[in-house]
Amino acid sequence: MMCSSKSVLLAALMSLLLLHLCSKSEASNFDCCLQYTEKILHPKFIVGFTQQLANEACDINAVILYTKRRLAVCADPKKSWVKHVVHILRSNACVFPLVEQGI
Repeated sequence: MMCSSKSVLLAALMSLLLLHLCSKSEASNFDCCLQYTEKILHPKFIVGFTQQLANEACDINAVILYTKRRLAVCADPKKSWVKHVVHILRSNACVFPLVEQGI
């Protein structure tokens, strides 16, 4: 009977551990912006950006600006300075035509 109660206890502990591991949110697999920077960054320091959309993984919409120093800065996409930086980056983006290679 003692062996049976140990087995039940072990099964209960394993179930709790499994439940804990499965209950972790998907956000733990992603780096999400949780707040916005208070600083206004000059466009000359920004080399690129990505957009973060609020969904199951992340809680807020954000523009992630990448600086020349390889820093990722979370910015509010509603701010005018952020819209200006994104506009500049998009207008300066290089688009290369597809070239077929002849063999």
